[in-house]
Amino acid sequence: MWKKGLFGIGCVLVFAVSVVVHAPASLLRLAPLPDAVRIGAIDGTVWQGEIAQIRWQDYTLGPIQWDVQWHRLVTGATLEAAVKVRSPEGLRGKGSLGFNGSALTVSQALVSAPARMLTGTIALPPGVAIDGTLDLVLREAIFAESGCQQLEGQIQWQHAALQLPMGQLENIPAQAVLSCENQGIAAQGEGQSASLSNKFSLSITPSGRYSVSGWLKPGADYPEPMKAPLSWLGTPDNQGRYRFSFRG
Repeated sequence: MWKKGLFGIGCVLVFAVSVVVHAPASLLRLAPLPDAVRIGAIDGTVWQGEIAQIRWQDYTLGPIQWDVQWHRLVTGATLEAAVKVRSPEGLRGKGSLGFNGSALTVSQALVSAPARMLTGTIALPPGVAIDGTLDLVLREAIFAESGCQQLEGQIQWQHAALQLPMGQLENIPAQAVLSCENQGIAAQGEGQSASLSNKFSLSITPSGRYSVSGWLKPGADYPEPMKAPLSWLGTPDNQGRYRFSFRG
């Protein structure tokens, strides 16, 4: 009888493990989400799957793929997954996301997006546009409910270009180091070339408000016809630097 009992318990355990392992990813729809978030088709399991699209306000992400790392769940009591994401606007990203019950961690992450995606969030003057690619590299980041706890990374503007009514300025040097500041995100950056020098600081609060300020200084190779549009930044200081400041 005891052999039959052990066999029955074994069958129940195998069935329970099978149910957990093959739990459909569609169960994620049961998670509490803001009313403004819209989720498209979901395929796979909760451990390895894909969401075709996620929409929030005017933003769209998808497809989003994930693969839960079992060893981290067993050895570190942390739910960790390798994630890949794309968007119709050209955003591409991959990295490792983890959650231990109180904080979200991001490690070894790379996100690349067209700089023009910022146009919708920064109030640029008429006839002014930005081009190129923004690359975000996060070595380690920890975010709790209260905000940013740890952040090691950098952001670089590749093939940077600025479209002005008088023409286009290319090869603008721009890169920044990222850190936490008052539980928000801060960036300190600078760059220098024969055509343009710059220095700036950016901060984003836990509530999503941002402020960016800094200066631009035309160099010897800066096109003369393009200096006039800089007047919307005001009058240069005694070192030839045009200062700027945006908030939103």
